[in-house]
Amino acid sequence: MKSIQESCPDLLRTNRLSSPKTSLEVQVQRYNEEEGTLKGNDCSLCKNKGYIMILDEGYTALQPCECQKNRQNKVIIERSGMKGLIADYTFENFNTKEMWQRIIKEKAQAFILDQGHWFFIGGQVGSGKTHICTAIVNELMNQGKETLYMLWRNEIVKLKANSMEGPEYQKTIQAYKIVKVLYIDDLFKTEKGKSPTTADINIVFEILNTRYQNRNLITIISSEKNIKELIAIDEAIGSRIFEMAGDYCVQIKNNDRMNMRMRERNLYEQIP
Repeated sequence: MKSIQESCPDLLRTNRLSSPKTSLEVQVQRYNEEEGTLKGNDCSLCKNKGYIMILDEGYTALQPCECQKNRQNKVIIERSGMKGLIADYTFENFNTKEMWQRIIKEKAQAFILDQGHWFFIGGQVGSGKTHICTAIVNELMNQGKETLYMLWRNEIVKLKANSMEGPEYQKTIQAYKIVKVLYIDDLFKTEKGKSPTTADINIVFEILNTRYQNRNLITIISSEKNIKELIAIDEAIGSRIFEMAGDYCVQIKNNDRMNMRMRERNLYEQIP
């Protein structure tokens, strides 16, 4: 039978103590009853210390508490930029009244189990694209995957404001290139009637091409444009997205009756 140390490789041994076993038990009890100072997750098991002291064959040892994973997930969420979305945009409250909505949800849930691809969803405004992508990302963050959220229209302005050769630009774009999970929301969304600029296209290509070359990275993209429209903007970008998404390329036809923001407010009941 394996010892605790053998079965738990992350166990941290302290120096062996020569005190009687009863003294060690007192030491363990005292440590486990002490209050810690960790914030963000009130844990009754470790008392917010992050570790629990145990006895292992005459040694005292510190074992990571189960709450550590929750704490790490909260850090991931904070860094991702998605804290304001994940509470509401879950699989559980994604609307599946219509068949096309059920298909979207099924595709997204299948993607969670098959992460060797990208996930793309494009088309009709208000059809739940951001919701379903956020639900996917939330599940991946719960698995401990480092994540970044890129709201395209906001972040492209910040990136272009910095010199493309400057250190701030390089630092920011590098983060998008190498993070385990990148979610680009509303790719190529521009002011009405305007097309993406050459700088817009170059930045997207720089990010996506790096991720295309590293198949271990997960990329999730939503856009009001479909694949044909993306290819018309830039064939290299559109074709990479189409190839990498494979079966997880979801395109929603442009039909204002699929804009659930409007339907939920009964707008169409007023239209003869």
